[in-house]
Amino acid sequence: MKLNIGIIGYGNLGKSVEQIILSKNEYNLVAIFSRRTVKSRYNSLIDNYENITKYKSHIDVMLLCGGSKNDLPPQTAEALKFFDCINAFDTHAKICGELTRLGRIAKKTNHRLIMCTGWDPGVFSVVRGLFYAISNRKPTTFWGKGISMGHSDAIRQVAGVKDAVQFTIPNPNAIRLVRKNMIDTELPLHFRDCYVVCDKPKQKQIERTIRQMPNYFKGQPTSVTYVSHNTINSLKKRMRHKGQIITSFKTIQGTKTAAEFKLSMESNSNLTAAIMCAYIKAIGNLKLHKVSGAYTCLDVPISFLFSKEERQKVINELC
Repeated sequence: MKLNIGIIGYGNLGKSVEQIILSKNEYNLVAIFSRRTVKSRYNSLIDNYENITKYKSHIDVMLLCGGSKNDLPPQTAEALKFFDCINAFDTHAKICGELTRLGRIAKKTNHRLIMCTGWDPGVFSVVRGLFYAISNRKPTTFWGKGISMGHSDAIRQVAGVKDAVQFTIPNPNAIRLVRKNMIDTELPLHFRDCYVVCDKPKQKQIERTIRQMPNYFKGQPTSVTYVSHNTINSLKKRMRHKGQIITSFKTIQGTKTAAEFKLSMESNSNLTAAIMCAYIKAIGNLKLHKVSGAYTCLDVPISFLFSKEERQKVINELC
């Protein structure tokens, strides 16, 4: 029996998730929900977001693909009342609060939420947890160079901004020091380059708002450059991104160990969509074990990403 899937949000991430779901024989895409008037190039059914409750008996898992700043907090809370859910919430500083808030809703309605299913947070969370458990030391994470979907979306929410993209650039000097097991707390780990389309009279106010935005740019080296629509469209084609986790530590007898995990992607949205879709089976396994509540990738066993039939094969091939 196919699993019935719904998608909320039809930006870059929603479109990538749509393609993956349509390519899998075990899934049936019931509907995509959006507040905008949009059309699917694959003729998928698109309904107004306000109609999600009409599908409560027809969708098994809802994948939420909106922005973390304004979309996911209210939409996840609303959808979780009726569906098991997966999202890619990526505001690190707010994850614990969202887990508690959404966990209450999930427990009350006997649903499951796996949140933060991106590459960071998400895959990187799992790797950091493993490194930390071995070393008892927090590893250092670097992002970029590449477009941050979450930060770009946050800028686009600023009043007066017509369009924007944001590039995250790691500080090479910080990487060099971390590899030598030296950390200069005064040295920034990243630079934030913002490219914005807006009317000239609003530029100063928009720049102030961006630089003071908590959890995104405040306290970080940030540049704001005003460009044309054509330039933004050209920049958006560069959806590549990178990231790496670096740690070094000593084991017994003072023996040294260094570990790095690197990730490079041609499309940020395509990778994030692949990770979200990989956790659909985890929802099924949580349900099978009669578990409800809200969880992150760090909470969910890796084996839950596979069906019961796949588990033995995976152990044979990967262990």
